[in-house]
Formats: sequence, structure tokens, C-alpha cells
Amino acid sequence: MNFLEIFSLNTYFSHSMLTQFRQILNKQWPLKSVHVVKNRPTSLTQKTLINMALRVMGVVLVSAGVSYIHVMSRLETQTQRQLEKYISARGERESSIFKLAQDNLAMLGDRLLLEFKQPTNIDFQAEFERQYFSWNDGTRRNFPQNRPIKDFDSTRYAGLFIGRNVQITKELQKRLFRANTLISSYGSAWSNRFVDTYFITPENVSVCYWKGVPFALQSPSDLYHPKEEYFYIADPQHNPSRSPKWTGVYLDPSVKLWMVSAVVPIYEGDRFLGIVGHDVVLTQLMEHTIQDQLPGTYNLIFRSDGRLIAHPHRTAEIQQAQGQLKINAINDPHLNRIFQLVTTAKPKTHILENSQDREYLAVTRLQGPDWYFVTVYPKSLLSGAAWDTAQFILISGAVALLVEVLLLLSVLQQEIAKPLQKLTAASNQLANGDFAIDLDTTRQDELGGLASSFNSMASQLKTSFIELEQVNNALELRVEERTTTLQKTLEELRRTQAQMIQSEKMSALGQLVAGVAHEINNPVSFIHGNLTYVQNYAQDLLEFIQLYQYHYPNPVAEIQAEAKKLDLEFIRDDLPKMLSSMEVGTNRICEIVLSLRNFSRLDEAEFKAVDIHQGIDSALLILQHRLKAQPQRPVIEVVKNYGNLPPVICYPGQLNQVFMNILSNAIDALEDANQQRPPTEIASHPNTISIQTQLVSEKQIMIAIADNGIGVPDTIIKRLFDPFFTTKNVGKGSGLGLSISYQIVTELHQGKLDCNSTQGLGTEFVVTLPIKANLIS
Repeated sequence: MNFLEIFSLNTYFSHSMLTQFRQILNKQWPLKSVHVVKNRPTSLTQKTLINMALRVMGVVLVSAGVSYIHVMSRLETQTQRQLEKYISARGERESSIFKLAQDNLAMLGDRLLLEFKQPTNIDFQAEFERQYFSWNDGTRRNFPQNRPIKDFDSTRYAGLFIGRNVQITKELQKRLFRANTLISSYGSAWSNRFVDTYFITPENVSVCYWKGVPFALQSPSDLYHPKEEYFYIADPQHNPSRSPKWTGVYLDPSVKLWMVSAVVPIYEGDRFLGIVGHDVVLTQLMEHTIQDQLPGTYNLIFRSDGRLIAHPHRTAEIQQAQGQLKINAINDPHLNRIFQLVTTAKPKTHILENSQDREYLAVTRLQGPDWYFVTVYPKSLLSGAAWDTAQFILISGAVALLVEVLLLLSVLQQEIAKPLQKLTAASNQLANGDFAIDLDTTRQDELGGLASSFNSMASQLKTSFIELEQVNNALELRVEERTTTLQKTLEELRRTQAQMIQSEKMSALGQLVAGVAHEINNPVSFIHGNLTYVQNYAQDLLEFIQLYQYHYPNPVAEIQAEAKKLDLEFIRDDLPKMLSSMEVGTNRICEIVLSLRNFSRLDEAEFKAVDIHQGIDSALLILQHRLKAQPQRPVIEVVKNYGNLPPVICYPGQLNQVFMNILSNAIDALEDANQQRPPTEIASHPNTISIQTQLVSEKQIMIAIADNGIGVPDTIIKRLFDPFFTTKNVGKGSGLGLSISYQIVTELHQGKLDCNSTQGLGTEFVVTLPIKANLIS
């Protein structure tokens, strides 16, 4: 289930939640506010709650979708790691029997070579005639033809078969005698893991131990071993590298078991003496492959040539084809895609993604026969778990939204709706000529101030009306004709009074800000304008000094002493930095002046694309003097972890003010923390300010500025962005820095400013900004 499906499924849910909100709001406000102001169909609080509910519900829906995508990504990563561990362990386990077979045969081959070279006094001719008997079919075997085969003790001895027309030499007799002894002893020891152990020569002679099965006595007389697959795959012509080889899968006709043969060639120098081999029963491997699988998955095995070894749904076809069933001969596009992906992947790749069939392929190669063992893991197993998580987030977010709206409903009704209703009633009372108004002025907020102003206005109007009434009574008899004019003038005064008060306030405030900006701008512009000339003059002087030192490297002693006293090298290095810092400082003052002018609407704010990192670095440069070591504390280390951010379209001057305020607060926090910590603790936990930036999405960036101070209590965090709220001593902080920063980020740039703090560990301010903010006029 993708994100669009989640959004569509929950749109209906959001509408039903809003219907419940409206019902609750109607219960809380039974239209009594409508009677007060008849032209207003709904209350301000109700509209505010509905709008907020819509936006928060949208956030919940987006969070659920993002959570689904995030959980799905996490599950895919975890599943791939688990599959890689599983397939590696599975490959080791299933390869153990094949590795053991190769190790056994390598050891047996070395032992045979050693025995062939050992000198002996045994009369092999006599022993050969005594132990090996000629049969009527032209072969020789190690048991008389006229005795019942059941009398042969196949649990103790290996069977020997010498084909027709084999030239028997003394050297061959010696080899057969030695091989018979070793094959009997080793074959008996290995019979608990391998059904047989054999040695076959190019002359068509075989020595085979098969516990309980007299294979050599039952072999047909026309059997010619060098033409069989288990022999010729290891001969010099087909195996010049002399490496161990494995046959294809076959169904043994004697015991009706699926097997595969492991063979190792034996050479004496460059002479090919034959092969030693094991037959490995595959019944257990096939059962493990089909039955031992992860929930919801299945396993299969195939060779690199496309021959299918094991498949949970094609066992009958494999058996019918005698182990020769090839994938390209099966009309199964899915199986063919698996084969192509696995065989064309890099050798060390364990996990492959089959995007067309929405599944993962965990691949390992079984050591020995070099077969591909594949576990098919459908992706549908992951989407269910991811959807459960997203659904839980959605439901919990909806419940939290309902609780939050109810709480906010109670607060708005108590703190805003009721005072506004009283103020509206007082306005109607005043409009009806009743000046006996006494609103509550004890509130320490805007509504308290508005109530106080309203009471004052009512008192002044009452006085004015009384005076006018007295004058009117005194002149009523003499100037009755002027009454109409005075009444019109009074009405006009009423209409313009409110406009004049507001206009005077804004005009005075604008003139004050504009005047301050103008007074600051003139001297700063003079300093800033001359900094370029100062830089050029300083550079010319430094170059002149350098030229002088080049031509007069050894001046008189007085000049050398004065240069050492002045620390000329330090001045040469520090003067450009100082001038650059002054330029940055004047630029910052100019930006502040520009912000004041913007506030007074004397100019439009500059809205452009900038590099956020430059703004942060500028603020750090201005605060460099505070970051250096002080007598009461060591240096404050700044750790910058900048991400790859695109240019951000914003108000750069205002954002720089935000960075300056946050960094200044971080420095203040570290200095306060140092006063409460002993020097040993300061040395072990040095002062650090961490700055991290990253691209959160295609439309948002994040800037996190953290310190390792003592942290901020939860009670203070709730009021941190309130105007005039500060925890600093009197005269050290105005309480406006973070409030202004919050307005710049949230209102001017439509971003977010959050504070996260843990007592004793430090504080982190997180600024989230859109890459392209909407221009605020």
C-alpha cells in the first residue's frame, strides 16, 4: 500500500473527525454569541479550532504516510541484513557435507599415493590369484561366481571389479591390493556419512566399498568406467587443472536415492593413476531445501548451466527428468528471471532485488558442486508490518488531536471567548448611551490592556457628554438653530477618534524607528565606505614593508628592535583579519539598520537566494571574541557538520539575526554552566557548540545549534519564546531575542523554531525552513 492510498483512505476519516469537532463546538457554544452580534454566523473560537483541526489533521496524515515509507525502508534494510546472515549460515550448513567429501577424498588420495610407493616383500601375483576370481563373463571380481552373492561380507570388505580385456600387470596388482585394503578401512569408517567410497583406474578397474551393497559383484560385465561421467570429468583431458569435480544429480537404480558424486584425480607426477570418489545422498538436502524455510518464503537450488536441483513446486518434474530438468525448458518466466538475475550478478552478491516480481533473492553458492542456493523473499511480507505501524501512528495522532482540540477549546473559551463577549456587550451598552461600564482590568495581557483602554474611553466619553449636555442646556434657548450642527460635529468626532488614535501611534513608532535607523546608518556608512580604502592602504603598506625587507634584509639594530617590539609578523597576519572582521561587523550593522528601515516601511526587505552556511559563519565570526578562551573559562569549540544545502530563498539579514541570537544564548549558557562546574569537570567535558545542517526533503532544510551546558527546565522551555521573558540577570538580557527570532522563522519564513533540552546535558535549537519561502508583503 503506497502513500496515496493511505491519504485517500484517511481523508474520509479526517472528515468524520471534523464533524465530531463541530458537534462538540456547537454543544459548547449554543449560539448565545450570535444573539450578541447578529451579523456573525459562527464564533471566532469555533472557526479557529476548525481551521487548526484541518491543518493538524493534514500533518497527521502526512506523518502517517511518511512513517509508512520510513518504516518500509527500515524493514527493507533490516530484512536484507537478516537475509544476508541467514543465507550465509545456510550456505555454510548445506555445504558442510560437500566440503567434508572433498577433504576425505583429498586425504584418501594422498594416502593411496603413499601406499603405492611403499616397498614390500608380498608376492602380489600369488595374492592376486588367491583373492580375485575369473568369471564367465570375462571379468574378475573378489568373490567366486559359484557362491551366493549374499555370502559376501560387504560390511567389512570392498568389492573389486576388473573389466574385460584388462591387461593385468604386477604394478596394477600392487595398486589394487593396496587400494582394496585402504578402501575397505576408510569406506567402513566413513559409511555413516557417505554411502560409498571407491577407487577407479583408467584400465577399467574399480574398488568400491558400499556398506550392505555388493556393488562390484552386481555390476554388469560390459561396464566401462572411463566413459562414465563420474570418471571422465576428472581425467586429464577434461580436468587439466587436477581439481576436485562433481557430477550432475542422478537417481541411483540400486537404492533409489538421489545422489551426486564427488571425485578427486590421483597423479603420480604427471601420470594419471585414477580417481577416488564419494557418492553423496541428496535426500536430506532436498528435504531441508523444501521444508526448512523462513515463514512466507521458499528455497530452490540449481546449477550454473540451468539444471534445476530442488524446487518446492517442481519435485515431480525433476524426478521425471532424472535430474536433467533445465530451467530454460520450463515455461516459467518468473523462474527464468530468477535464474538470469542470479547467474549475472557479481560473485560476492548475497541479496538481489527482483523488482519486476516485487521480491528479494538471497543467494549463496554451495562449496563443492558450486550450486546456487536461492531463498525467495516476497516484499509483501514487509508492507503489512509497515502499514500496521502507519495505522497506529494515524489513530494515535487522531486521538491526540481530539484531546488537544478539547483542551484548546476549554482554554479559548475561558481566556478569549468570554472576555470578548463581555467587551462586545460593553460596546453595545456604550452604543446605547449607558456609560456605567466596569470591565476587568486585572488581566496582564492584551485583553486586559484593551479593557483598561475601553474603560478609560467610556469615562472620557461620559465626561465629554456631560460637558456637552451642560453647554447645550445653557445655549439651548439662545442658539437652538446651532444644535443640529453640533450634533453632526459630535458624530464626526466619534467616527474619527479611533482612527486618529491608531494613526498617531503607528506614525510615532514609524518615525522613531526610521530616525534611529537613519542616525545609525550615517556613521556606519562612513566607516563601511572607508574600510575599502583602509584595506587597500594597509595592503599597500604591508607590501611596501615586504619589499623593504626583501631589499634590506638586515636593517639597523634600532629598526630590528622596534619590529620585534611591534611583533611585525603578527601585525602583518592579523591586520587583514581585523579589517575583514570590521567589514563583517559593519555589514551586520547595515543589515540591522536595513531591518529597522523595513520595520518602518521606508524600504522593501531584500528577498533572495543565499547560502545559509555563509550566514552562520558570519555570525560565528562576529562572536569570535566570545568563543576564545577567557580568564574564567577555556575556549568554546565549535563543531560544524554542514550538509549539502541548496541556496535558500529568504530574508538573509533576519535569518542572520536568528543565528546571532541562538549562538549568543548558547555562549551565555556555557558561561553560566562553567560557574557551576569545577575545573576538573570543565577539562573532562570541554565547552562545545555543535552546528548541524541537512536537507530534510526536497522543500525543507534543517539547522540544529546545540550546546553542552546545563540545559533548560521544562517549565522555562514553555515560555522561552514569549516577549520580554528572560532568565538572565537585570541589565543582561531584554527577553526579546528569542521572541524576535521565533517571529522571523515562523511568520516571515513559514518555518519552525523548536527547543529541545535535557537537564545536565545541554540545549538544542532546531530551525526548519522552506527552501523557497513565500514573500510576505
